[in-house]
Amino acid sequence: MKSKRKTELYFEEIGEQFDQWMSMYDVRQRIKLIMKSLPPNSKDMSCLEVGCGSGKISESVVSMVKNLTVVDISEKLAKGVGKSLQVAWGEEDACHLSMANNSFDIVISSECIEHTPNPRRALSEMVRVLKPNGTLVVTSPNKMWYPVLWLSMVLKIRRFEGNENWLFPWSAAKFLKKHNMQVIRCGGCHLFPWQIPLAKKILPLFDRCDKVLYPFMINYGICGRKLESQQSTTE
Repeated sequence: MKSKRKTELYFEEIGEQFDQWMSMYDVRQRIKLIMKSLPPNSKDMSCLEVGCGSGKISESVVSMVKNLTVVDISEKLAKGVGKSLQVAWGEEDACHLSMANNSFDIVISSECIEHTPNPRRALSEMVRVLKPNGTLVVTSPNKMWYPVLWLSMVLKIRRFEGNENWLFPWSAAKFLKKHNMQVIRCGGCHLFPWQIPLAKKILPLFDRCDKVLYPFMINYGICGRKLESQQSTTE
């Protein structure tokens, strides 16, 4: 059994292999989700990306904001992205961010919270470091599809491991509402697995209706605005 720290650093261990296994189709669809959630004046704003990984999302976000800071639990990954894009970077645990309250105009996190020991704690930390009226954009796998993940692990089809603590989209949205966030938009991508033959030609048609279909999609995205009326709390 892997230690907790080793499990959390699993994606650093597999390094470039993960990039080879990763579907760029999936990444592009998630980037679209994030881009349409950014505020119109994002180029005048500071942005924190939590769980930058190998930087695929960062590469698209960096030109859309004034100042980007990328962090990851892996110092190696965060440093690599930071140096490559010439932006601020740091080694950070998503569940225990070192930044002060109300530090960033935008906080982005894509496919990160499910790899933490406590995804709700990670969400509350993102809310904490977000400025009042700031924008939070999070994407994550939908727990409705967890049985497929479980089966792929049992059959040893899945190529990588690590924490897999998935939330339902409505559960994540409800949690954010309780933590001083107004949920502005819920969406998603992949109504069914893109690995199915011809799926990549058909799936974008369903993605256009993501506001309705997101509860059933493999990946969901939530965009929220931090309210000024009360302090956010941490679980």
